[in-house]
Amino acid sequence: MFFGPEFTGWKELKPEIPAGTEPMEEQKIVAAAKIARDELKSFLLSSLQMQHVAVLAGSGTSLGTITKGPSMWTLWDFCVNSNPGSGAKREISDAASKIISEVGYDLSAEKENIEALLSRCEAYLQIKTSREVSEFIIASKKVILEKCSQFLDPADERQLAAHRTFLHRLSRRRVRDSRLKLFTTNYDVCFETAAGRQGLVVLDGFSFSQPRHFDPRFFLYDIVRRPASGDEVGTPLEGVFHLYKLHGSVNWSNTPQTEIEVNAKPKPEDACLIYPAKGKYQQSYAQPHLELISQYFFQI
Repeated sequence: MFFGPEFTGWKELKPEIPAGTEPMEEQKIVAAAKIARDELKSFLLSSLQMQHVAVLAGSGTSLGTITKGPSMWTLWDFCVNSNPGSGAKREISDAASKIISEVGYDLSAEKENIEALLSRCEAYLQIKTSREVSEFIIASKKVILEKCSQFLDPADERQLAAHRTFLHRLSRRRVRDSRLKLFTTNYDVCFETAAGRQGLVVLDGFSFSQPRHFDPRFFLYDIVRRPASGDEVGTPLEGVFHLYKLHGSVNWSNTPQTEIEVNAKPKPEDACLIYPAKGKYQQSYAQPHLELISQYFFQI
């Protein structure tokens, strides 16, 4: 669906036409969808000419039959059910059932909501000590980390085709324009991987030296092309953009030195992520999340 700047409501881009719809009505629906797609295309093309462009990407950019990223329901399935990923009737495991009972999670009211369940577990631990609940939280964080890390297939060229096209068109901007600023709440590395495959350069707040550590000053850096003689002023390199991961990343790790470093496989307890729970709002006031959200508010 598409909501334009001057719209009064959402417009369907690929509407589902109910069975038995009259031909004339079906034609109207199809025509309206085509108009909406043309409006969206025109809007995106015009946005390329703007001096400042900022994009906010949510979980939808990692979902779908091609990208294959996990949904919140998938995370519930693998954290709670005894037969995850089987496609059979879902059955809550005995261990998870005991946790749900102990913390008083109302499944009929809250439904299969992993964020609500983890929130309930964390609230429960504020007033009681429970080894089982603590272990469930740790195990769930491990599942979330793994599911958000392992769905990318290096051999599948189609998987990130949309990401590559999107970044290619938006990051190659005029020299006088500011760099594209891409904000995402996703943990995965879809955008970084797509950028690497497309030959683009990501400025993500981490150092260029190894080990790569986070420092917001690196967002102030840029990359220019200079002649070999060095006598002329350099020009900004094409295909460079800023990436702000508001909720952290599956390849960020907290170190004993209180630094944030890039780590391909961090431990669940060390991963620099704002895990799904109501406590994520409090976590967002810690670094580096506070700096990243501040950058977001500055842009809007």
